[in-house]
Amino acid sequence: MQEKDLIKYIKGAAKENEKKAVIEWIRKDTKHQKQFNLLKANYVASTLDSYDGNSVEAQYEQFSSKRSKSKVYYYTAMCSSIVIPLIMVWYLFSSFPNTNFVVNTTDFFGSNTNEVITQQGDHKMVTLPDGSTVVLNAGSRLTYPEKFKDNIRKVTLVGEAFFDIKRDINKPFFVNTDDINIKVLGTSFNVKSYPDDEKIETTLITGKVEIFQQQKEQTIVLEPSQRAVFDREKSNIVVDKVNSIHIIAWQKGKLIFDKTPLKQVVLDLNRKYDVEFVINSDSLLQYKYTGEFDNLTLEEVLELLRISSPISYEFVGGKIMLNSE
Repeated sequence: MQEKDLIKYIKGAAKENEKKAVIEWIRKDTKHQKQFNLLKANYVASTLDSYDGNSVEAQYEQFSSKRSKSKVYYYTAMCSSIVIPLIMVWYLFSSFPNTNFVVNTTDFFGSNTNEVITQQGDHKMVTLPDGSTVVLNAGSRLTYPEKFKDNIRKVTLVGEAFFDIKRDINKPFFVNTDDINIKVLGTSFNVKSYPDDEKIETTLITGKVEIFQQQKEQTIVLEPSQRAVFDREKSNIVVDKVNSIHIIAWQKGKLIFDKTPLKQVVLDLNRKYDVEFVINSDSLLQYKYTGEFDNLTLEEVLELLRISSPISYEFVGGKIMLNSE
């Protein structure tokens, strides 16, 4: 997304299709959300610095020119006192990676709709309009209306969340993900649907849910402690029996793996600790790990990996390189 298009949206000059494109771009990645908020704070700051009487557009061009010549961080020293609070807002967005964002996406959806975003290493509890609760895992996004209308309750999830839904036989509850939809009346369940993962998992804790594979008429009904695993590559769903307590242990800071491919393990570790792992060994790509990390620090996790598996590690350029011993 080009910066000029984002500025057009911020100024309120974007057309409906342009607004839609910007909102979709923001929703795709938490980094886009952070970039948008930073740009908006900077833009507003530039428009307030109006002592020379220039137009808003001229002021922004002047601001952009200054920013291209030097680091944005140094621009704060040149701002007047009225701009300092706005720069502080920008500083908060750029300095603290665990900020939770709540975005009102009315322009895109045409009605009051909220979007809650969690950063890497963070959790957040959300109370829905009907009193149901959702706990979002790290790097996740939940979109829901400010008020459920008609005879349906519907939310959209990207990432992982635990749902505890209030029963209402007259208003079924739907969770939409990229490839599957989930229907419930009143129950608790966990959904894991990260874009980077090869599979989407739905695990039932209590009650009953129906899984609908998009573009197919197939419906699967889950019983408690059953998990439906949708394979994106194979485009099929497999149901197995699991220990549901292990599945939702992430809410208490635990990560529990049971013969889990190392590729998936490092993805989960990345979300929890906000650090990039690189698997250097072909043999490790086929390795399946079993173990439990109970509220450990990153250093403790790495040491446990080292002593409990054929994995060695080293820090290189801010990344953690995993090798086979």
